[in-house]
Amino acid sequence: MRISTKIIVLSCLSILLIKDVPLLGSVPLTRVRRNQVRCNPALGRVMNKGDKHFEPGSLVCQGERLEVLNGGYVKFLCLSSGNILDLSSGAIPSDKCTITDTSSSSCNPSNIHVCLIRKGGTGEEDKPTIIYPYTSSLMKTRPDIAWRSVPGATSYKVRVKGYEFEWEKTVDENRITYPPKEKELVFDQAFNISIIAYRKDSAPTADSFVVNLFSEQEIKLVLDIVKQINSLDLPEDEAVLDIDAVYAFRGLLDESLEILNKAVTAGSKNPTIYRVLGERYFEAGLPDEAKRQYLTASELAKKSNNSSEFKKVEEGLKIIDFYNQLPTIKKGAQ
Repeated sequence: MRISTKIIVLSCLSILLIKDVPLLGSVPLTRVRRNQVRCNPALGRVMNKGDKHFEPGSLVCQGERLEVLNGGYVKFLCLSSGNILDLSSGAIPSDKCTITDTSSSSCNPSNIHVCLIRKGGTGEEDKPTIIYPYTSSLMKTRPDIAWRSVPGATSYKVRVKGYEFEWEKTVDENRITYPPKEKELVFDQAFNISIIAYRKDSAPTADSFVVNLFSEQEIKLVLDIVKQINSLDLPEDEAVLDIDAVYAFRGLLDESLEILNKAVTAGSKNPTIYRVLGERYFEAGLPDEAKRQYLTASELAKKSNNSSEFKKVEEGLKIIDFYNQLPTIKKGAQ
């Protein structure tokens, strides 16, 4: 009789305990790091509360379904487009966010026409090749300007010309900070940057580069998305890679390279950081710098037994080696 009573009491306690403990399937997932998900790459990241299965900051794989509470919406960062979407329950629509195949747009034996012109190192050392800004898409209204030094050059003339204004300065070095007294670049307009190198016994040589400043509205949108990512308090490398995705989709290589290099300077040992940094340098037309980053990524991937990342790095190095063998005349326009 006493044994039966004890069994009944224990059973009742067990029922009470089970009642107060949520079922495993109903506990939202928290997986903020890329190495915590089986998919590679992840599709995106949940940005706020409201989903039954995913905590804010959690990565989501392609094919996984959202289950939003109370029939509402959650904010979702799509890593392939760098945009934040409002999504309801169900599979994430492929027309709004999908993992893109970049093989058709990358420099490889089947796509020689998309290979960028190398910035310097092509037998044109007498030309002051502009190397910064890295890309034609700009967010900064007062960008620094840098170029390859020309052997024997005594001075350089820097000229910036737009629809509404023009200025020029003569300098001795191969870099200039945007003069504070000159008018800043205007939103949503194109500008031509020209560098003229002067030498004593040779004719001047020049290089030019057209840049486009984003609209003020688009810049505010980008900054808002970055702010929302930072508000998640993600591990530093994860936040950097997410923000890079926002910049890279829009062609903002200056900002991408800046934030990735900051992570490197801060001491990151994440091979993905170095591999993505290599990709961005290659996109900027600087394959030698890209290769250095890839080689560092390779060593870090081997040390951490990250086979997936090591494979991506090896593919990147093959592309760079292929690119370096191309005749300069076959490299398409940037």
